Amino acid sequence: TNTMTAEKKNEYTLRIAGANSTGLCVILYEMTITYIEDALEAWKKGNAEEMKKNARCALDCIEEMQNNLHYEYELARNLKQIYLFMKKQLRLAIINGQVEGLNTVIKELVSLKNAYDSIMEYDKSPAVMSNTQAVLTGMTYGKNSTWDSLTTECGSRGYKV
Repeated sequence: TNTMTAEKKNEYTLRIAGANSTGLCVILYEMTITYIEDALEAWKKGNAEEMKKNARCALDCIEEMQNNLHYEYELARNLKQIYLFMKKQLRLAIINGQVEGLNTVIKELVSLKNAYDSIMEYDKSPAVMSNTQAVLTGMTYGKNSTWDSLTTECGSRGYKV
């Protein structure tokens, strides 16, 4: 299963730091799918509170996507309708425990993610964040164990000064 663990969150954080706008969409879709899968898994195990927590996280991700739509494009208006549907299904799960619609939401998210994945190979725009930390993977002096070290190229950590 693709659970939203602390390790998974760190992986997303590192990917976000180097992603362009198309890449950010893909990452948000992946995060949302993971949260919904976690919500469904919690529901199966009888843990309503954990289901609601994960469904709220998914709802926050979709809110973020909706808030960043550019309405000058027709596609944005279509995406807004899809996002509104998804938010309704998540709210039904949170408020009434009606999780039946969440599988449809996952299918829609996978479809959108795949569309953005295919765009990514053509989108050569630079990363959205600049002056982010460089990530170095190297060897320690131990027995062939790798370590990840974040080294700061400059003190601004993602913000232009």
